[in-house]
Amino acid sequence: MRAIPTRPVTIDSTRYGERWFPLLFRHTDGTLLMYVEYGHDAHFAPFFRIESRDEGRTWSNPCDNVPRCTWALGFADNELLEMDAYGVQDPKKTEYACHYGAWSDPAKPNSPVKRELIRVHCPSTRAAPLASLPGYPTVHWWDLWNGLHGTSNLKGPEIFLNGPNMTSGFDAGGGRLIATGYGASKDESIKGDWVWLYESRDRGHNWREISVVARPSDSLPRGANEATIVRLRDGRLYAVARTFGPRLTHMWSSDEGKTWTTPAPLNLIDSKEIPGTVWPVCTVMKDGTLALVYGRPGKHLVLDPSGTGTQWQSHLDLHAWELDTQATMGVPPEKRLRGIVGHDPNVYCNRYTDSGDYLAVVTSGERGLIVMYDVHQYVESWNAKPVEAVRMVRLEVSG
Repeated sequence: MRAIPTRPVTIDSTRYGERWFPLLFRHTDGTLLMYVEYGHDAHFAPFFRIESRDEGRTWSNPCDNVPRCTWALGFADNELLEMDAYGVQDPKKTEYACHYGAWSDPAKPNSPVKRELIRVHCPSTRAAPLASLPGYPTVHWWDLWNGLHGTSNLKGPEIFLNGPNMTSGFDAGGGRLIATGYGASKDESIKGDWVWLYESRDRGHNWREISVVARPSDSLPRGANEATIVRLRDGRLYAVARTFGPRLTHMWSSDEGKTWTTPAPLNLIDSKEIPGTVWPVCTVMKDGTLALVYGRPGKHLVLDPSGTGTQWQSHLDLHAWELDTQATMGVPPEKRLRGIVGHDPNVYCNRYTDSGDYLAVVTSGERGLIVMYDVHQYVESWNAKPVEAVRMVRLEVSG
């Protein structure tokens, strides 16, 4: 089995601005929704959304229903839930975090958008002062903070961020939504990040913690964080998470997320390539085949035709494919992507002349995939000027 890529194309670019960390979701009506950060690479940089109704050939209708949407989910009636990245501790009920949320119908761009607070019961997560995050807290979030505290005279030290950073989820049926989220534990004696599973029974307005997916241990001394979750064709839940070691880790649940297997390193059965390190995103193809993208350093895709998470194989180096594409377009070697590949990203991580290496993937048709990633100071052809951009690759899975 292998994934055969077409040449990547630029779907959004700017010379005076930035593009970081594209997220890609397929809405229940088939529309592709792409979210991308347009501020500096730091906390509190906002995102906007564009959409495609022709499988990525054209993109339009920019909007931002919440300031920094990092997770979205479509319902069978085509309503779309969008959740903001930042949870703020409720000063009156400190075990709750409040996020901006929006419910809308992308097929009806002129219809009202319902904006309400999402409340997450998160008794296990540790609150952090606003000043602990690098980045300037822009105007987008001040109304949320002021409203929770009942005053517009806040100076900053009164504000605590709390709750999970939700990264992946789906409609589990029966009116139940599930999602993975990560953060630090309230028990400060345990260092490192945890991944929890959360559940909503009211279309995403309220969430509660239901289990631990991964936590710091002897084999994961710094824990795990950015996680992706899917339902396998045999009904089990499957999660893959970032760790602070050189590889990804994965876990299974046979009881709808109440309990999880011990995190194990994710290996390939046909290669010594070590899958890692950041932002794994998994999707299930129509025949049950699993596709997984991840990055830093580089941009990578692997497949599991068994659909079990135990037979990962067919590694594809999308960074090398991008360099080959630039060479084909006559870009001199010194102007091609040149950031962190070949370096230890913990020591040298120059994303600003390369890529954030956070990839997005969705299925397309029976055997197709669409993958996206950001590029910086990117030169597309021999006579082009450098841009900040989002690139898209189509792939066909064969075998």
